[in-house]
Amino acid sequence: MSGCAVSKQAIHQERTVFPMRFLLDKEKDLKETTSGNSFVTTLPGVHPVFGEALTIRVRGLRAESIKQDDPRKAALAFDQWLKFKRVMEDARTVELRNLERGEGGFWVLADLYLDGRLIQ
Repeated sequence: MSGCAVSKQAIHQERTVFPMRFLLDKEKDLKETTSGNSFVTTLPGVHPVFGEALTIRVRGLRAESIKQDDPRKAALAFDQWLKFKRVMEDARTVELRNLERGEGGFWVLADLYLDGRLIQ
């Protein structure tokens, strides 16, 4: 093929280079907080098919499920969700690092940094 100077190695390198960190625009990228340890966001610079309306679960942050039969656990889950929502809203900067696919591929596990501090 004439005029094509792209090697197989260059194509492979191009495919394997991806951001390790995402600084989120709170107004534009954050959509909703869904529980005490997860939220929906759009990843800037990622194709919409893969990066839009993505559910993020925060690595190391444990929370009860809101869908509890036990009223005490359900109340705790609601309190955890409300606290997490407020912390996210109050942060000046929101950053995601070390993203990986969660179980079943329906969510993404990530380290969350609020105002430069790791949340766990």
